[in-house]
Amino acid sequence: MGTRRDNITGMERAQIAMQVLPPSRPHGLVTQLSQTYSVSRQTIYNIAATGKALLETHMQPGPHGPCPAQLSVRVDRNRLERSTIVLTEAGVSQRDIGLCLEEMLDTRLSPAWVNAKLSKLEARATEVNASWRPTVTETFSGDEIYSNGSPNLLVVGNDSLYIYALTRQPTCDGDTWGCILLDTPDCPQFSSDGGTGLAAGVKEAGLKVHQLDWDHLLRPMWGQVTRLESQACAVLEETEERIDLFDQAHTSKRLEQHFNAWQKLDAETSEKVRLSDRFSELAQQVDQQFALIDLETGQLRDPVLGASRLQEIGAQLTQWKGRIYKKLSSNLVNWAKALFAYQPLLQQALDPLIGQWGAPTIQALSRIWQIETDQKRHPLPVTQQSARRALWEQSLDQAVALLGTEQLGKAWEAVYKVLGRSWRGSMLAECINSLLRPVLLGRKSTDQECLELFRFLHNVRPFARGKRHHHS
Repeated sequence: MGTRRDNITGMERAQIAMQVLPPSRPHGLVTQLSQTYSVSRQTIYNIAATGKALLETHMQPGPHGPCPAQLSVRVDRNRLERSTIVLTEAGVSQRDIGLCLEEMLDTRLSPAWVNAKLSKLEARATEVNASWRPTVTETFSGDEIYSNGSPNLLVVGNDSLYIYALTRQPTCDGDTWGCILLDTPDCPQFSSDGGTGLAAGVKEAGLKVHQLDWDHLLRPMWGQVTRLESQACAVLEETEERIDLFDQAHTSKRLEQHFNAWQKLDAETSEKVRLSDRFSELAQQVDQQFALIDLETGQLRDPVLGASRLQEIGAQLTQWKGRIYKKLSSNLVNWAKALFAYQPLLQQALDPLIGQWGAPTIQALSRIWQIETDQKRHPLPVTQQSARRALWEQSLDQAVALLGTEQLGKAWEAVYKVLGRSWRGSMLAECINSLLRPVLLGRKSTDQECLELFRFLHNVRPFARGKRHHHS
């Protein structure tokens, strides 16, 4: 039977090899081991030889640095199908899928096989998507995305990130999108950008609350702040360069030339800096209205006062010259009320917490949440951080005095969960669209089945990180 004896375990074979391999082993050890395990002396020598070969193979020094473990990959039909799905989800075209698998797995796939397999999977995904009926009550956000000249509508749940609708239509008018929204479950709030087609669809569907997206307002505002600062810095650098040229000049004509140029640049610099500072102040005033909580009262911001303030800033921008200011002014004036449409629903979500722990406690914890959130978005200057820190500590002391340390953690977790939800726009739909766009760009002709497969894969794949970690 030799070394194939099943009644000698692997641990026993290792012990035999370690006893026999040393040159200084006791005389008669091989005979003793053969009698103990009822095998021949040659079997003991064979076990020792096998152990020596294994030790020499695995104890050789390998390459320095990280080295991936060598794995044997079995290429079968299941692996090819899985690879086709993954590459499709990553936005690889059908023709390029065959090239990728040929390079990585040394397996050539015809475009016809890839197309047939995807068609079968897309049909199955369509059936599964139609059979699912989630019972979660949450707010929705939607967005339009265009591919190959046709619009696609995406509707996402803001809490679960479940895709409720992903459809391709020939037109993007109110009737078309309204019919799609009517097929989705009832939602207390629907968020979108300022698109006229989707806004008309929300109106046609009779949705209760239409929340406009703050990001579509703040992003161009802060983008213009950055551009104005860059323009002011560029003119300032030109002024400094002109001063250096003036210092290096020696003739009166050259000095006069540099001085006249410096005067023009100095006047232009003053104007650029003034515009940059003034617009930055307006942008900060708009950004302050983005906060959920008023730090002075610890309550939700007054929507009427906030909308009025945005409209006032929009009216000021009408006097500025430039298309970007006209657009920002129009958005501020026309979107102001819809930007605060979330507040009744948020107040409704906070009312049970107020009833359980009291208004002063929830106000103190809400103030803490807003201070921490503001610090993450826009870190304040050092001169203002001390005042915010003092207000944070004061609010924490107030909450501890009202609740005690035992109940404080539960109350904070409840407040954090409510205020941390997506209330002010369609940012989550924009995030899903960033994943969808590569898929649409990878296909010359997008059909509904392609969207159904993307929807299915997104809804079943667990999230890798974030508060939905390990959950789909």
